[in-house]
Amino acid sequence: LETNLVQPSTGTTLTLGASGDTVDVPSGATLDVTGATVSGLTTGKILQVTTNSHATRFVTSSTSFVAATGYTVAITPSATSSKIFIIHSSQGDNEASGRIMYATFYRTISGGSATHIGGDAEGIAQVYSDSGRAQAPLTISMLDSPSTTSEVTYQVYIRTQSGGSGGQVSLNNNEGAGHFTAFEVSG
Repeated sequence: LETNLVQPSTGTTLTLGASGDTVDVPSGATLDVTGATVSGLTTGKILQVTTNSHATRFVTSSTSFVAATGYTVAITPSATSSKIFIIHSSQGDNEASGRIMYATFYRTISGGSATHIGGDAEGIAQVYSDSGRAQAPLTISMLDSPSTTSEVTYQVYIRTQSGGSGGQVSLNNNEGAGHFTAFEVSG
């Protein structure tokens, strides 16, 4: 049977097959449900994964969050209902006793400006020591709902508690590779 349109003869419901049957969409075919309401599908499946590694130390003395150059990952969601799980791992360094390094995430949707999505002014992770310099593994993650099918870029931002030349903090001080991964999760 070949046709361009199938409609129910009565009512508004079209049934394909009977209970227990499988409706097969061949490999390479596209099932386009744009603008449709789809119910009964399982959510929470991983649809795609993108990752980026970066190995350059980033240093700042800013008391406001600044973009950690190179610590980004981009992903283009396949549906506006998708959620994006992001995880970044590297190393944080407060570089002096009593100083705090704060880390967070910002999101930029293609053509837009960066938006802070990782908590409040203290971000979502800190590195601190009151008895000397602290270099510690730093892993931050969150689940985001960007509600778009445009490319989304996530970036790590850091800041220090105290500014000036004596207030510097750094990301990836030992210059090992930092890893940033984004997973698209079906909504």
